Amino acid sequence: MKEKLDRLTENLDFTLLFAVVFLCFYGLLVLYSSTRLAVIAGSDPYFFVKQQSLWALLGFIFLTIIIFIDYHNLERYSKVIYFGAIVLLIMVIISGRSTYGARRWLAIGPFDFQPSEFAKIALIVFLADFLSKNKPKLDNFFYYLLPFAYTGLLILLVFMQPDLGTSLVYLAILIIMLFAVGVKIKYLVFTFLAALSSVPVLWIFLKDYQKNRLILFLNPNLDPLGGGYNVIQSRIAIGSGGFLGNGIFSGLQSQLNFLPAQHTDFIFSVVGEELGFVGTILLLGLYTIILWRGIKIALEARDLSGSLLAAGAVSFLFFHIVVNIGMAMGMLPATGLPLPFLSYGGSFMISNLMSIGILLNVELHKVKW
Repeated sequence: MKEKLDRLTENLDFTLLFAVVFLCFYGLLVLYSSTRLAVIAGSDPYFFVKQQSLWALLGFIFLTIIIFIDYHNLERYSKVIYFGAIVLLIMVIISGRSTYGARRWLAIGPFDFQPSEFAKIALIVFLADFLSKNKPKLDNFFYYLLPFAYTGLLILLVFMQPDLGTSLVYLAILIIMLFAVGVKIKYLVFTFLAALSSVPVLWIFLKDYQKNRLILFLNPNLDPLGGGYNVIQSRIAIGSGGFLGNGIFSGLQSQLNFLPAQHTDFIFSVVGEELGFVGTILLLGLYTIILWRGIKIALEARDLSGSLLAAGAVSFLFFHIVVNIGMAMGMLPATGLPLPFLSYGGSFMISNLMSIGILLNVELHKVKW
């Protein structure tokens, strides 16, 4: 046992771990500021913070468990994990809880969870195993398409909920992992062109609110009190923060509830308004440390499967960070993707910490125990 503890303290990436812990506390502070006056919290201004703290604690438990399982043992069950994710997503379609026209949650006793979040982790584990074992075959275009078929099944099931944003996360994870395994660039270019040409067809299957989001992305002032309201208020909040911000608990947009979804989709706008440029730079600095350490772990991994696991975890976090911040600033369409470690949500917080567990696992086992 002592030998294992010595290995742990010697090889664990404490820089990555401390950055994540600090980011979680940073998120709780911003979350408290954005929800302490919320009516839904009733008489307890700490309602959301308590819930998020509980989920973060649970997430760190999962993180710890993942660290001590050699990722090769994890990959042995990749097919079971993948098909388990499919079963859960089918259950959501059949009997999931519906909110605002979307069916995304399953109930376990008094708790709800979102299977599509855990499917991200399942996809990373499955693709790492599949791509590492079949790398030589990926030069064959048929085998190159197989990962798209496996990922496409998850995308289809999530798209039916409907959840366009999460569907795009799956696709981003796949593309980056294919790049990391070294597939032919011409195949990726072909995929990009094929996806671009299919946009008119996909447009037909989008819900009306999804179409409006894309249209209003180009000009939110077309409907300033309707579909464009969120982005307009988000820009106002970020712009009003200036260099040092208006002060924690002192943002007018957030404290007076002009800013929509301020504890979930637009929590970055609260950071910009109350903590200003300095607060956002601190936040981006923490994200940079996490992504940098993740990329370093991927490059220095013991083998290809470890490298791909790390690449998948980094792509998951990176895509969420870029899309959420781009959405809050009006630079990308509103897709409803939350911000890692900050946005309120149990399933998302746990999946974030599970991805960090994967990174720490790969780093810890880059030398055989």
